[in-house]
Amino acid sequence: MQTRTPRKIVGLALLLLPLASCSLAPQYDRPEAPVPAALTETELQAPAGEAFDAQGLGWREFFKDEQLKELIALSLENNRDVKLAALSVAEAQARYGVQSAERLPQLTAEGGADMSGGFRRSTEKSYDFAVAMPAFELDFFGRLKNMSESALEQYLASREAEKTVRLTLVSQVAQGWLEERLAREQLQLARQSLESWQTSYAFIEGRASSGQSSPLDLEQARGMVEFASAAVAQRQREVTRAANALYLLLGSFEKRELPTAASLAEQNFAELPDNLSSTVLLSRPDVMEAEHMLLAANADIGAARAAFFPSISLTGNLGYMSDDVTTLFSGTTSVWSFLPSLSLPIFAAGRNKANLELAEIRKESSVLQYEKTIQTAFREVADALMTRASFNDQLAAQKKYLAAQRLVLALATQRYVNGVTSYLDVLDAQRNVFQAEQDLLDIRREQLVNEINLYSALGGGLAETSASLPGGLSE
Repeated sequence: MQTRTPRKIVGLALLLLPLASCSLAPQYDRPEAPVPAALTETELQAPAGEAFDAQGLGWREFFKDEQLKELIALSLENNRDVKLAALSVAEAQARYGVQSAERLPQLTAEGGADMSGGFRRSTEKSYDFAVAMPAFELDFFGRLKNMSESALEQYLASREAEKTVRLTLVSQVAQGWLEERLAREQLQLARQSLESWQTSYAFIEGRASSGQSSPLDLEQARGMVEFASAAVAQRQREVTRAANALYLLLGSFEKRELPTAASLAEQNFAELPDNLSSTVLLSRPDVMEAEHMLLAANADIGAARAAFFPSISLTGNLGYMSDDVTTLFSGTTSVWSFLPSLSLPIFAAGRNKANLELAEIRKESSVLQYEKTIQTAFREVADALMTRASFNDQLAAQKKYLAAQRLVLALATQRYVNGVTSYLDVLDAQRNVFQAEQDLLDIRREQLVNEINLYSALGGGLAETSASLPGGLSE
């Protein structure tokens, strides 16, 4: 009898579980994506392109520079936003566990002793022990089931949000690194220009001392040296700021020995397709997060509908009671109780109706948010795709322009030495060459950033290596 008693309680609880099977939640149908069927480089209404899994292309394969890959690895390990996102997932998982526990009966073991007496009567004793089941709701209409499903979808949404944080960080680190590389290369270019203008100033100073150049030419040459010195100071400041911004993304300001980085001109990434189907957007973490929140809102409607129906709860216990502890667990001292209860909503001042309306409004908002997320994703991919060709054309034209300005500088210098033109023409040509070199670096950096944006917009940057996902984030 000592072992069979708890089993009876457990068996009764298990028999009650199949009763909780109904659901009043509306049938879920995924909203149609409010975007064209294809994503192409040239036009939005082209036939649907190939299926491409950017999430399957690991960032170690997409990025080629070893320094950049090491920095991304450091950021994923140390960045505070990633750690906060992981804690948010753990919190949502715990909430789901708490909500799921409401669907199962709870069993408790209770025991005690009662002693009483008086000055002129003997002491009376009684002992009891029972396995009790506190109030357990029979979920006939799926209220608890839908609340549990809502918590589950919110947990799954938090997992997708964590993925978004990770791939966004990969993109931010890559762009921050390019910004830092740009600042360093522009600083190097400014220093080279300063050296060149210092050489020109020395040359003009020698000509002025022999009467071949005027004091005006000398002061103009001195002005260009000061201009270059100011540019060097500005670029040094930009390097410091870009480096600090990158360190913040890395989650550490510790200086590390890193592989040597290639120049912006030599940087290259894995090739991404030009023609894609819009269905690739559905696997983006932010889109999937929005859909999970939509599913949660759908389940909330079921829970709100169930509030209009009766609620049935069961309370019971099975145990022993005796006035002698030595005979407490004998068959003659066994006791049991079974207390079903029914709660029927009659008047709630419109609260249940208002809760249902609120749940339905929130679902409509979730549908709009889901559609907006898809449209935003479409725009991000379309922008990156349709600007690729223009960056190629702009970069080619800028290289030709720089070559032309260098030729103009050479001709202007020769004409000045021959006394055909003034030194002002040389100065203008030097400034144009310097600016063209700076612009070429800017365009190259923007071109690389555009490729990073495309990779991120397609959902790339989550996997470290192809066909793999980080620990704890596998599908």
